[in-house]
Parts: sequence; structure tokens; C-alpha cells
Amino acid sequence: MAKLPRPPLFKMFFKQFIALLFICGLALTIWPGSLLDAALGGFIAFVPQLIFAYLVFMYQGARQQQNQIKMMFLAEGIKFGLTVVLFVAVFVLVQPSNPISLLSTYAAVVLLHWLNFWLIK
Repeated sequence: MAKLPRPPLFKMFFKQFIALLFICGLALTIWPGSLLDAALGGFIAFVPQLIFAYLVFMYQGARQQQNQIKMMFLAEGIKFGLTVVLFVAVFVLVQPSNPISLLSTYAAVVLLHWLNFWLIK
């Protein structure tokens, strides 16, 4: 029986992390006080995606199809819930000085995740 290759998750997340570092460096040069906000925005996008990928690809093979479907729904719920909790925690505990930097970095990292399948080749 042939085993399907795993998706190139390391490459995908490595590219996202490099983009996050680039965005944080850009935020540091444009608005020196917004580095923390940019880093937190990237963190809010990056961590739930890592957990989602880990949970979704926990099971492999045709015999694990039911477990894969269960984990897909569970992972999506955890990803959504964790994203909401992280946003609430940042807005309550940190009081971002530049919410535009926080939200734009979050949007950039999420958008890169969507576009990464075309950029990975």
C-alpha cells in the first residue's frame, strides 16, 4: 500500500515566519513603537494555524478517514476559539498602542497562509 506524502508544512510555516519577521522589521522602521503590536498580530495568526495543522495531520491513511474528519472539525473550532481568546487577551492585557499595526500584521500572515499553496512551488 502506497503512503501519501505529507504536505510541506515546514516550508509553509517557515515562509510565514520569515514574512512575520520582515513585517515586524518594517513596522520597527516605520513606527518604532509598534513592534510589539506587529509581533502580537503575527503571533495571533501564527499559533492557531500551527495547532490546526498539527491536529489535522495527526491521522493519515484511508482507514483513519473518520478520525480525520473529526479532527478537521475539532481543529477548526480550536483554531477559531484560540484566535478569539488571543485577540481578547491582547486587547485587554496589552492595550495595543497601534491597533492598525496589530490587525494589518494579522491580516498579512493569514493572507500569506492562503496564498502559500501557490507560492510553495
